[in-house]
Amino acid sequence: MTKYLFILLTLISLQLSAQDLDIYKVKKNSNFELPNIPKGMTYEEFKTLSTDLRMQDMAIALVFPGHAHFKIGEKKKGYYIMGVRSLGYAAWGYLALNNKSLISIVAKDQLYYSSSVSDTDVAIAYSSLVLMVGSYLYDWIHAKYMLDSKQNSIRYKYAKKKVLFGVSSMQFNQKYYPSLSLTYNF
Repeated sequence: MTKYLFILLTLISLQLSAQDLDIYKVKKNSNFELPNIPKGMTYEEFKTLSTDLRMQDMAIALVFPGHAHFKIGEKKKGYYIMGVRSLGYAAWGYLALNNKSLISIVAKDQLYYSSSVSDTDVAIAYSSLVLMVGSYLYDWIHAKYMLDSKQNSIRYKYAKKKVLFGVSSMQFNQKYYPSLSLTYNF
């Protein structure tokens, strides 16, 4: 059993230390592009626009509660998620101290086995499972929603400035020089 656990932990640690864990290919490398930064954009806004939640972050959020919220700058929610998941782990630890397995309690309850498991232990098992899975899903889904919302508000803010000044996206932050163009068609 310990041999399989060691192999599983080794594979997980290797996968988490990989550069990326994506199902899809990224078409561009944003680390080497120098974007045209609008005047007035703060570093925090630029950092928010550059942030992307990837599959690797989803895997890290399994191990480190609140990772996705910490990455997008929502530290208060990240600590909240960490506390909720810790409470779920504590309930799981309580069952383990009483020599009861979370998985066996849930499986026996679902299969209607008559066992010596009390209703309190069943409630603790389900509560623990809901807290752990629910906090993970909330961390991932809510962080993705919040990041998209923040990025859209920043894009809207600077797109609105472009419209007010009457310049296109290609002309924003460019200097204008007088020129003359002649076209000759045969």
